[in-house]
Amino acid sequence: MRTRVTLDFLITACFLQNHLYEGHCKNKGAECLKPGLTTETYGYKAVSGDVFVMQCAKPYSAGLCGHLYNISASPEEANWLRSERETNSDRKCFIDDVAVKRHGNALWFSNVSAKHSGTYMCLTRGTVLNFSLEVLDRGSLGCKHTEPIGDTLILGQGGKIYCPGVNCGNCSASGFRGPNVTWYQKEKAVCSLREKRDIFVVDGQILQLNNVYVTDAKDYFCDYTCRQDDGISWTVRRYLKVSVIARDTQVPPRMIYPHSNETEEVELGEPHTLECRVQFGFQKNFNPVVEWLVSSHGNPGVLMEHIGQLQVNLSTIEEFNVVRTAQIPEVKLIHLDSTFTCLAQNSVGNSSATIRLKRKPKESLTLVIVFPLVSMLFLASLGITVHIYWLEITILYRVYWPYREITIDEKEFDAFVSYVPSTSRPEEVGGVHATKEPLEVLLPRVLEGTWGYRLCLLERDLLPGGAYTEDVVWAVHSSRRLVCLMSPEYMASTCLFELETGIRALQQNARLRILLIWTGTGPNPRPPPFPVTGLGTDPTAAEPGHPSTPLSLPRSPGTTAGPLPPVVRRAIRVLPTLYWNPRDQGRMVTSSNPGSRFWRSLRKAMPPRGVLG
Repeated sequence: MRTRVTLDFLITACFLQNHLYEGHCKNKGAECLKPGLTTETYGYKAVSGDVFVMQCAKPYSAGLCGHLYNISASPEEANWLRSERETNSDRKCFIDDVAVKRHGNALWFSNVSAKHSGTYMCLTRGTVLNFSLEVLDRGSLGCKHTEPIGDTLILGQGGKIYCPGVNCGNCSASGFRGPNVTWYQKEKAVCSLREKRDIFVVDGQILQLNNVYVTDAKDYFCDYTCRQDDGISWTVRRYLKVSVIARDTQVPPRMIYPHSNETEEVELGEPHTLECRVQFGFQKNFNPVVEWLVSSHGNPGVLMEHIGQLQVNLSTIEEFNVVRTAQIPEVKLIHLDSTFTCLAQNSVGNSSATIRLKRKPKESLTLVIVFPLVSMLFLASLGITVHIYWLEITILYRVYWPYREITIDEKEFDAFVSYVPSTSRPEEVGGVHATKEPLEVLLPRVLEGTWGYRLCLLERDLLPGGAYTEDVVWAVHSSRRLVCLMSPEYMASTCLFELETGIRALQQNARLRILLIWTGTGPNPRPPPFPVTGLGTDPTAAEPGHPSTPLSLPRSPGTTAGPLPPVVRRAIRVLPTLYWNPRDQGRMVTSSNPGSRFWRSLRKAMPPRGVLG
């Protein structure tokens, strides 16, 4: 009864302090409580040195699956204060102990001690909860031995966790023995974990795990109720730090490097470091031994001087990686005849591996000189080749990786047709003289009249009296294609200037494309062999078209003799080419006729405009 009166007095005093010293609380960072309509009182007992948690909620009875605390709760859900009488009779409505931290709706005591005994109050959802905390000295528990605050489980085996002090004499005053225990794994009640794994409480007290996992290494709390003579029920809360270890290994250490017998290259007169890496299985009393031994000429192994201490790294919970290094200050000839052995040992057995040294081969002087020289010559020859064939490379790039064409641009013509006029000759077809039209006459009629292209013909579309060179340059740059009708007469005429102008424009303008159409009188016309060395030679000196002799081209009126321009001679080798055969004249592409190969290829080579007639 006296305890109840004392608690009521403390609550009243704190409410008065909240109004009288509100400014003082704010300056000190206090969170003073505003009283609710309901007040409840509970008691806790803790043991000095334990971790203790007290949440702003009613203690759960045994068998209930409630949380130990709610880590996600906001500060507004749990307003805490501590009330205790100080020497100057002041009462503090705030927590001023650095050992007490807030975690969600709970107070977390990292190392509870006698100074934390007292009354704590919290406000939650309109209810004031009073908690009387009594911290007991560990030696006053009445146990026969000092109880640990931790336990160790073995991975992969079954394990049991005992609640500390549950069978001690601290509850003997009421004659109460063997209380039921409520277990928590961190903030979760153990009974809520049964659906996920085989964990349960034996005899109402012992927490049993049928199979221990690595994740079982956590903080555990156990609660049980203790009733004293005054009739007040106290919740005793104990803490255990549970760790998980592997079972002791049953195999000797395993050599990682050297794996068996290794050889390392060294240089005479230089220092060399030997490194041994060994994998040890877990042992509770872990005491690994790794040593370097050196032997030569049948002499027993001599222990080498090691560098530093053993480097031990935990690879997994069941394995350790150990590194041992030794150094040879100066490699001598005797070391090349020696054997270096790494010996590893644990309580189960030992293992070893060896390293022998060999001299590094000297770098071949020939390799050192020849390799850079060959590389330089290769790069130089590559650069010279690119320089020589730069024109061909540029034209090939323009032809096979062309600029993406559009049907509407600033060009005035679809194609500029360059040719040398030829005279028609009569041919007898079925006993009747007939005339086959030359390609320079047939081509414009098909491209313009049938396919709908716009062509540029110098004698038709340019005004007379202009400068020839300026007209050609304008016509080339105003067209999307340059179509050259190649023939022996063309090769010997001034029309080569039109082709040369187109080639130079192609190097600068990716939108222009050049198409060569070779014409001739035979059934299978082909371009002349290259290089063409001169013009005006006797045409009977060699057979035209023979690959082993240079071609002599006849003069045409208004032509000039001389070799082909270098730009033209090189470009003709790589420019796209079609071959005209007079038999293709009546096999044009129409809506109902696919046409000959010549007309199909010509149609694909033209710009993407024009419609079949």
